[in-house]
Amino acid sequence: MDEDASALANVQQVAPGTPAGTIRNQLARLLLRGDSPDRPVHTLSGGERFRVSLARLLLAEPPAQLLVLDEPTNNLDIASVEQLAEALDAYRGALLVVSHDVAFLQRLGVDTVIELDSDGRMHHRRELEG
Repeated sequence: MDEDASALANVQQVAPGTPAGTIRNQLARLLLRGDSPDRPVHTLSGGERFRVSLARLLLAEPPAQLLVLDEPTNNLDIASVEQLAEALDAYRGALLVVSHDVAFLQRLGVDTVIELDSDGRMHHRRELEG
């Protein structure tokens, strides 16, 4: 991201055909409201910066075909986790999610689980155990 550009400008860089109002609405869904979309990225909190990065991925033209998320709910409050899940629900590509947050994975509708045991062996199963 361009640290000196606004959150809105950073998203517009990857989605030049998307109207600014649409981007603002998407940023608001990700809890970037008020003056946050117009502030330089370097002035945003870590959570806000994460949301701008997520918006760049979800609104990019052309869209990414695969998102890889490593413990995406760490350091997020409950409202932010819900907003993240809603944003990912709207994403139509593939997700590879590394997480210990079973409730979040269930919310995403994870249909395949791959686990590594203590010996590093891979186990594949179809159901997520809570």
